[in-house]
Amino acid sequence: MWHVILYINPYSTALILLAMLLLCFLAFRSERVNTGGARASFAALLFLTLVATLTPQQPIGSSDYHVWMIPGQGILFDYSAMEGLERSMYLRQQIANLLMFVPLAVAFRFAFPKYGSWGPVVMGLLLSLSIEATQWVMAAGRVVDIDDVIVNSAGTALGALLCLLGERLAQVGRGRRRSRKRAASHRRSFPSA
Repeated sequence: MWHVILYINPYSTALILLAMLLLCFLAFRSERVNTGGARASFAALLFLTLVATLTPQQPIGSSDYHVWMIPGQGILFDYSAMEGLERSMYLRQQIANLLMFVPLAVAFRFAFPKYGSWGPVVMGLLLSLSIEATQWVMAAGRVVDIDDVIVNSAGTALGALLCLLGERLAQVGRGRRRSRKRAASHRRSFPSA
């Protein structure tokens, strides 16, 4: 699963974010969202996220507990000793952590619309805290890191922001369509001489 990190670059990142924005725009533009489909998508994305974050790297219970609770501790502790490629991989890993939670937030927004724009952010924070707590309990070679919680939560906030932006763009588009329809109706009602 970690091979995904090799494909993280500015182009793939921009493509993912634009795809999420377009999805939000089209969903809000249609004004009818299939919540059943959105819930199935959310469940599938949640499953993939849990597999990616909770798959043991060592036998369960065999590892020492590695807990980094100071923001930036993981990068500050090792960054000076890292070479250029290691720094690049660490940055890609953080971007991958962020991007993993963007579609999850978008799917949550449409699966559970009653929670509004803040629902995905709260879900992302609680999910990320749960993942880190489970990694700590499993003691299976994964590091429990507050930076993961921060980056994952930022990913859900970004997903929620993209949904909000898509919704605003759809509203602007609907407003323009209504204005054109009124103008066309007005011209038919009062033909020019």
